[in-house]
Amino acid sequence: MTKILEKISLLGLSLLLISAFSISTALPPMLDYYSPTYIASQVELLVSVPSFSVVAMLLLNPLVDRWLNDRQLIMTGLILLSSAGIFPFFVQLYPLVLLSRLVFGMGIGLINAKAISIISQRYQGKERVQMLGIRGSVELIGGASCSLLVGQLLKIHWTLAFLIYGFGFIILAMYLLFVLPMEQTAKKEAQKSKQGLDKKDLAMILGMAFLAGFVICINSSISLRVPLFQIDGKTIASGQSALILSLEQGIGIVAGLSFASLIGHIKHRLLPMALFCLSTCLLGISLANNLLILILSSVGVGFFYNIVLTIIFNRLSERITRNLLNKATAYVLLGCNLGSAVSPYVLKLLALVSPSFSWIFLAYAVVSFLLFLGFLLNSKMVKKA
Repeated sequence: MTKILEKISLLGLSLLLISAFSISTALPPMLDYYSPTYIASQVELLVSVPSFSVVAMLLLNPLVDRWLNDRQLIMTGLILLSSAGIFPFFVQLYPLVLLSRLVFGMGIGLINAKAISIISQRYQGKERVQMLGIRGSVELIGGASCSLLVGQLLKIHWTLAFLIYGFGFIILAMYLLFVLPMEQTAKKEAQKSKQGLDKKDLAMILGMAFLAGFVICINSSISLRVPLFQIDGKTIASGQSALILSLEQGIGIVAGLSFASLIGHIKHRLLPMALFCLSTCLLGISLANNLLILILSSVGVGFFYNIVLTIIFNRLSERITRNLLNKATAYVLLGCNLGSAVSPYVLKLLALVSPSFSWIFLAYAVVSFLLFLGFLLNSKMVKKA
């Protein structure tokens, strides 16, 4: 029972990692509240500003890792996340709310990499693979649950939406009660094994960061472009686009739960196979001429994009030593954040060739297929070696 509670507590660290945008549905009443003193873009900044401090903390991760041990880092992150997260419920002054959202992002940034790397540090083999897969699902469940809860709380008052971040205190209590500090001997062995990342490690990490950024960019592009999809010259209804995006995100939960079984059967061939399927689904989106094909293709992208991300973090845990895993994970998460940030600019760049819906996703499909060929060739070379 103790082991199960420990696993639940560690998985709980991922529940609020993608909750920063969950309060976006509170924007209309927030705009009314802050108008006319603050313009719409300033109010919208309250939703997006945590992303900046998340990236800043990921960049500072190697330094923070030197000053704080795992327990101190997670405690500090959860306290910042929870206390700053619920602050707008008590105080609505714009400058203070903006500051609290920045601090909230710092809290997420502190535990973001650790929530992933701590699983790889504490578990091995099949157990680690299962935990990494479930962790990805928990992240999505947390994001979806927060969004649904915000929708209900908004019926009472918009400030109540920020109370969802109070769950961070529960996660902190569970972590302190059920997760024991790692054995000192294991830490010493990890420190002796390697002091820094060598060129081979860095090359692999940068490659994984690029791949993670690319698939995140695809996912963000789907969120931006599916609402503009047209059938017979007419843009699909907002309810239909919301359904497609919900299904595309929701299938990620299934991907996470099935990851251990897939990698157990397919092993090292899973990454090239996932990239091939991803390119096929993207081709399906580019050629879609009706809603059914668009839904099936988008759901397929949602599944395989999540499989690729989980493979990346699993591969890091296999190849990077324990004491350097948090740093490596932070670099890959930077790639994820950059992929999301540049997606609107990538769409603008692709639109210079052609603004058509088909061309954009055909371009993504071609790049995905080239990556499939590259990883397939690499896996064959490794097998021969």
